Amino acid sequence: MPSSRIPGRRFGGRSILASFTVVGVVLTGACGSSDSTEQTEGGQALPPDAQAIMDSDPYSAARWSYLVIDPETDEVIYSNQADTFMFLASQTKHFTVGTVFDELGIDEKITTPVYATAVPAGGTLAGDLVLVGSGDLALGGRNAAEGKFDFATDGIDHVYADAIPGAVLAPGDPLAGLDDLAEQVLASGVTRIDGDVLVDPRLWETYETVEGLVPSIFVNDNLVDISAEPGEPGQPATVRMLPGNGLFTIDSQVTTGAADSDSTMVVAADDTNPTIIRVTGSVPAGKSSLTVFRITDAAGWARKLFVEALQRAGVEVASTSKINDEAALPPKDSYQDSLRLAELESAPLGEAGGMILATSYNTGANTFVCLLAASTGSDQCADGLPAVRELAAEAGIPASDFVIMDGQGGDPSSATPTAVATWFEWVNQQPWADTFWAGQPILGERGSLSGVGVDSPARGKVVGKTSTSADVEPGTGRLIVTTQGLSGYLDVGDDRRLLFVVATSNAVFPDLPRGVFQVGDDVGMVAAAFQQAQEK
Repeated sequence: MPSSRIPGRRFGGRSILASFTVVGVVLTGACGSSDSTEQTEGGQALPPDAQAIMDSDPYSAARWSYLVIDPETDEVIYSNQADTFMFLASQTKHFTVGTVFDELGIDEKITTPVYATAVPAGGTLAGDLVLVGSGDLALGGRNAAEGKFDFATDGIDHVYADAIPGAVLAPGDPLAGLDDLAEQVLASGVTRIDGDVLVDPRLWETYETVEGLVPSIFVNDNLVDISAEPGEPGQPATVRMLPGNGLFTIDSQVTTGAADSDSTMVVAADDTNPTIIRVTGSVPAGKSSLTVFRITDAAGWARKLFVEALQRAGVEVASTSKINDEAALPPKDSYQDSLRLAELESAPLGEAGGMILATSYNTGANTFVCLLAASTGSDQCADGLPAVRELAAEAGIPASDFVIMDGQGGDPSSATPTAVATWFEWVNQQPWADTFWAGQPILGERGSLSGVGVDSPARGKVVGKTSTSADVEPGTGRLIVTTQGLSGYLDVGDDRRLLFVVATSNAVFPDLPRGVFQVGDDVGMVAAAFQQAQEK
């Protein structure tokens, strides 16, 4: 299934982040009218501001689902279609991340080891040196040495740089972990490797999702950052790749456009030489631009960068190979503790989960499913999904009310608003609840809600996960939003937190840029209206 990610974009100082999945089938207004006054099924009358949004033109053939409850009294405050399925999209991450927190623990850390396949002698390793992929999403990047899993807060994180302009580099040195491992190898007494340097990616079979491939090893999120510094209009731009490496070379034909132009910079592998990254298009004068080239051979990428880290540390590597020879790997799980020369510890899973929730990091959520599978001894990532379903059932959600396809929320992952609220009520009873809520976006302040409701009195008082699934109608370019959702809690004062879910289905917009941001703003402001109407 093809996919396109529109995680965020800035228009006039506003920003919204979301997972944007192309479902391949355009859904029009099959879900009924947006006459929300008639559809209101329980609780109080809708706040006028919410009613006005729901009655506006883009939603004339759409459906609104919502539920607001007081978990202390079980009072239903607002309700519509609360027991009818809605596509979850990225709201699925509530369940994925929560299950990892419960099953593996928020304080759990992942250890990535490096083994020798022979006993070093006289500073020389005659055998191979093997870096074993263990599912660490940062591998020392994102300030992991400080126990953090940092993400960009002054722009869109680079994991979405090929989907939208305005993205910035991830915080921290992406090669810090490999440099640490290389220094440990040197400290073990190894100064020369006569064998090969290999990466073992066999913890799980690379998982293919609607977002792309999910391997067991990541360096710089398995991205080559491509930055462009503009010159004068009409002149070439200066393009470089980060991190610098000997695996790829850049062939740039990027020019400088007018200051008010949009970036059209795109990257692609050369048809005849996959080690050449071709960069074309233009960037606006006076403003640097960032995009990314996505790695498809994660093990080969990690191997080359590890070789270079070893060389920087002063370890001589005899091999000149640019490939990761998996056939040369020793039998799986045959590594000897006595030959472990180095290891790297990740930030706690609670930190990684917070970044996944805040930025709607699809690959991270899918990796969490793989970690669940690996914890049971399986190398098939899909075997992590039963744990999510079982925990949802333990939380009191009937199987008929919850469907999950992957970790990120690829269609048709679905649930009823009641099921989502039930999950939140259960989460609130868990010892990791504070970590779960601390990772969520915040209206006008954090993550995928940072640019929504910045001037609203509800700023900082709506906490929840965004979600988007949509498709562009062929021939017209209209955007059909399969679902735009938001769910979490409303801080209404007096230490009261109301649980809420709100989503619209099958709204139609003239085009993608206006539609994706308007629908995100509208759903966010419906939640803001709920909060304001109930604030004490």
